[in-house]
Amino acid sequence: MDEQIKKEVKKILWVALFIFVTIIVVLPYLVQISTYFHERAHQRALDKYAVKNYYMINLLTTIPNFYNPEAEALGVTKFNLDEYRKLSRYQKTEVNIAGIVADLRLLFLVAVYLALANVYAFYKIRIRKELSLTKVLAVNWILCMWLLVLIQITVSNITQASGDVYQLARFLSV
Repeated sequence: MDEQIKKEVKKILWVALFIFVTIIVVLPYLVQISTYFHERAHQRALDKYAVKNYYMINLLTTIPNFYNPEAEALGVTKFNLDEYRKLSRYQKTEVNIAGIVADLRLLFLVAVYLALANVYAFYKIRIRKELSLTKVLAVNWILCMWLLVLIQITVSNITQASGDVYQLARFLSV
């Protein structure tokens, strides 16, 4: 009986460690990946209109910036503002909305993957009785956390004063 208790305590500690590492380390880097795709979409639109731009990823500050409420963003595309101002309203809209469209695509892909993976897992567990639930729950935990953070970031990007939609409205009025 004492050995069984030790095994159960060990399982609980492994799960706690997994959740802790996922939240503290993995989640910020997954968000950095989505930020890269968001900013890369802005860059492609800027390149299309020959506006000089750059974006730098700093993997060393990812975790501190992710948990710092004072951090403005995990990444921002820098570009020549004078060249941007010369763009038409349509071109400015395309540049600003490109990041949000990239976010929505990523949200869709993660959600579809979660749905299909869970249907497959259900089939393997209920019908073929082959799969351990531990791996399925681990992947679901990571992807669900990422999905929730991506939804929050996308909503903030649309509604906050530092977001792409507000910046677009600001530059269209100039």
